[in-house]
Amino acid sequence: MPGGYDFARAACFQCIGGVGMVPGQPRIVSADKPGWWLDMILKLNQLRWSITEKLVAGITPEFANGRAIGGFAAALVTGHETFIPQALIQDMRDSGLAHILSISGFHMAIVGGFVFFALRGLMAAVPWLALHAPIKKWAAGLSIICILLYLAISGAPAPAVRSAVVACVAFGAILLDRRALSLRALAIAAIVVICLTPEAVIQPGFQMSFSATAALLALAETLKPPVTEISVPMWVKAIQSALRGLWLSLLASVVATAATTPFAIAYFNRFSVYGLLSNLFEAPVTAFVVMPSLALGTVFSATPIGLLFLRIAGAGLWLIERIAAITADLPHAVLNWPSAPAYVLAISFIGLLWVCLVRGKARWAGLLAACAIRWWPRVTPPDIWIDSEGGNAAIRASAGAYVMRDRVRQYGFTQWSQHYGLTPQNISARCRLYLQGLWLHAEA
Repeated sequence: MPGGYDFARAACFQCIGGVGMVPGQPRIVSADKPGWWLDMILKLNQLRWSITEKLVAGITPEFANGRAIGGFAAALVTGHETFIPQALIQDMRDSGLAHILSISGFHMAIVGGFVFFALRGLMAAVPWLALHAPIKKWAAGLSIICILLYLAISGAPAPAVRSAVVACVAFGAILLDRRALSLRALAIAAIVVICLTPEAVIQPGFQMSFSATAALLALAETLKPPVTEISVPMWVKAIQSALRGLWLSLLASVVATAATTPFAIAYFNRFSVYGLLSNLFEAPVTAFVVMPSLALGTVFSATPIGLLFLRIAGAGLWLIERIAAITADLPHAVLNWPSAPAYVLAISFIGLLWVCLVRGKARWAGLLAACAIRWWPRVTPPDIWIDSEGGNAAIRASAGAYVMRDRVRQYGFTQWSQHYGLTPQNISARCRLYLQGLWLHAEA
């Protein structure tokens, strides 16, 4: 499919010269002793798998679908998605929560923020340290170490590396007495990521993560700190803080969703209608229950208190799984959008940058360009698709796309239907006969 995923390009940037399949059982003729770097990677992978097994074993007995919940927990800590069933992954996609499964900026922000504020609070509880030591810088330095450890345990996938760089730049700004959360720091992080992995510029994850972060930082710059009166009772302050936190969570979800929607439509041809609602319920559970409990449960896994934290994390993950399942079952949970020309995404991206960088009322003019990906005219999809090798065919109808032969050249059919925003449908016997006739005619 023109403009689709290019496997050769991805393999090139991974320094893979070729791929293939070996029939039968491979036999090792001779194997040299691995170097120190490869040996360290192998030992680290063994540690990751050991942690994965402990997480699955510690959470599984507590829930009816505990193996899926345990696999969910392992994906958040070690990046292994082996134990997650396909049904759960599909529910997460349809509900707009699939970003949780991939270790990225959301996870790094939670881990880094939790470690930073926890360490700073503990050091502030010691009067001498609070008065004589730069506890904020100490907490920032230790947070960088924890983020790098989390990056190593997670297997260092590309989204996690990008997010770790952004987090380290933010905490590094604290060490240098600069603002941690600013568009300037984000620009430095983007430059570092591009220098390390130039190919990341054309990857959807890079574009979506930095667009969402830039939008959230622009939002933070426009918000004013709350004004509180000293004479207000404590319980009133607590209610005000809770309402403000709820409002900020809703606002952040709206902004992040709006910033990533153009890329979701352009690359994945789908939009989760209830993604804003599901993220609003999921974000507090992940930030305040799941990730801190998983961190403490992993560190103290050999003690009874570690098992307690794992059970707490399992309860939070079970709740997230329920949110995803309920949201995915709602009517019209997912909308399919046909692809637009590549330059339309560039127009939307320029509009997003305009909204983030321009000050004053003029910034809202960028919304017109940002919405180009949604309102740009699309070409009419072709009525018939025939595989390039004549192995399969499909027909377009009002309800979606009907394929003649299931599980034959299925990837090509999936890419075609996704590109034109068509929903694959079950085919009738009459339609199958019609497609078989078209197929035979094409072969002739």
